[in-house]
Amino acid sequence: MKTKADIDAELARLSARLDALCSELPPEKVLEAFPDEVRPLTEQVAPEHEAYVEDRVNAMLTAAGLIHDDAAGG
Repeated sequence: MKTKADIDAELARLSARLDALCSELPPEKVLEAFPDEVRPLTEQVAPEHEAYVEDRVNAMLTAAGLIHDDAAGG
């Protein structure tokens, strides 16, 4: 199990990794590769932090223009 501080540190690392992938690969390849980057975190996170991690990862992908934010547009 990871603490919230550990989770935030890993999310920051993942954000930087996503930026690197986006500069190296076409969007469809980023979407194929990024889940492998995220998996170690999602496999270790406590149930009470799962939604937080999912929201943050989705926000990263949305900010990178890789997915659409359905919540914003309805």
